[in-house]
Amino acid sequence: MLLTGIFEVIFSKPLPSEASEEIAKLVEFLNRDYLKRGTRRPEDAATITEYNIESNVIRMQIASGTKVRLDEASLRIKNVLANSLGSRYRIGIRKLTLRDVKIILDTKISISLKLPFIRGVTEVNGKTVIELSELHEDDLKKPIFLRLLQLIEEKEKRAKWGGKAEHWMLLKASDLKIQKPIVIDPNKVLEEIGWMKRMSIGQWLYTPPLTHLLNALKRLFLDEVVKPLGFQEATFPKMYPLEVGLKTGHLKGVINSIVFASLPKSYDLSEFEELIDSMYVLNSVEPEDLQKYLKPSSYFLCFAQCEPFYWFFENEILDNDALPIKWFDMSGPSFRWEAGGIHGIERVIEFHRIEIVWLGKPEQVIEIRNKLLERYEYFMDRVLDLEWRMAWVTPWFYEQSGVVQEEVRSINIDVPGTIDFEAWLPYRGSREDNRNWLEIGNISIHGTKFTEPFRIKHNKGEVLWTGCSGFGSERWLIALLAQKGFNIDEWPKKFLEYVKTSPFPQSIMTVSYPKTREGKELLSKIISKLVW
Repeated sequence: MLLTGIFEVIFSKPLPSEASEEIAKLVEFLNRDYLKRGTRRPEDAATITEYNIESNVIRMQIASGTKVRLDEASLRIKNVLANSLGSRYRIGIRKLTLRDVKIILDTKISISLKLPFIRGVTEVNGKTVIELSELHEDDLKKPIFLRLLQLIEEKEKRAKWGGKAEHWMLLKASDLKIQKPIVIDPNKVLEEIGWMKRMSIGQWLYTPPLTHLLNALKRLFLDEVVKPLGFQEATFPKMYPLEVGLKTGHLKGVINSIVFASLPKSYDLSEFEELIDSMYVLNSVEPEDLQKYLKPSSYFLCFAQCEPFYWFFENEILDNDALPIKWFDMSGPSFRWEAGGIHGIERVIEFHRIEIVWLGKPEQVIEIRNKLLERYEYFMDRVLDLEWRMAWVTPWFYEQSGVVQEEVRSINIDVPGTIDFEAWLPYRGSREDNRNWLEIGNISIHGTKFTEPFRIKHNKGEVLWTGCSGFGSERWLIALLAQKGFNIDEWPKKFLEYVKTSPFPQSIMTVSYPKTREGKELLSKIISKLVW
């Protein structure tokens, strides 16, 4: 890789003729020493290949590698010129400009680069030439080149990277437990009997009976998995400033799946009078008209649920007495814009889960993850009696932040990565087809993925890691009903105990709801077995 450009320095007044010899010596010093510092190979450093002086302007042609990049070399040159010429000739630097900037890659790239300061991308003799518009001092002080080079590398990896299905490696699976599979989709049953009703795409209202089942399952999970390991409940916000998503990486990785929030432009109700009058008369509201009264989006709704955990500890210094920290949150919904593939309550825009998060030294984070794995296996196998499997997959915290790992050829689960839990959904088809399995949860070790950008530190300089695990209550319940059906005699004993801790809520039965006669008849059959 080669970076080239013309560095232009404009001084506060014309350079005296005697400064020419001084500048020649400075260029020699820069090429021999200062532009080589921090590099081992000449091609990694920067070099002034030619220069000229014209009145109060010096123009230098610079070629550089990736260690002392063009921007860094320009600032080093500026410092040397300012210190030497300023003190000797009382001349200041008025303006810095980097022109005709080119990044020359040794290979062809297959990605597009759409940035305001990129003038064009061309291929020349098997190489890729990226041309940049002119940059000024404020631009040079930002690590634009470093981030651009990182972006190119990541986008190239991403272009060659498949989805989760291509990076899935089986770790463990349960015995084959289901002899006579149930082929009825529980989503259709729940909707037909009126226990849930779709409000909009990917958004449902759960009536008291379904809410009762979901809460029973969540309480069971807390008592069997979370609380025995010492996790304590916290309450996390569900709307986050954009800066948080920038640090976690979600804005760069999954911005197309994030739901954003905007604040009103004014708190003065009179400012909305025209819109209110229009709604009053027309009894409708056009989103485009409403948009005029809103500020640009400055928040996004809960996506991964664990983001506030890292934000809370930002810039904090922890000692051994505080570690490890183990929390969980179940205080509200998460939101993901799922364009296509939405089905029932398996894949929704608004969903609910128990999010488990922890922070500690690497060995502590690994130990907690291992204990969680044991409890999850016990919960799936012995408590719910599901047919399940675990797999090592593309870590969501890399995939969702736009970062791609190198291909995994062997498994070492004690490094940053993700383990998925999947359950077979018989109504979809045979267990031999991976498309008929549903991810119901996962456990991740992040390493320093979040402790570094949030600057979470140890008082003695030790490395800190984080981990998280998500229990999606809707998905777990669908997996249970898909395998066990709606006959409570087939439900796991422990789950049924939690369901029966209080009287089963009354179902809605009106003249027009449930919508069909078949739904009413099916509801009556199910209710008859849920009265105790």
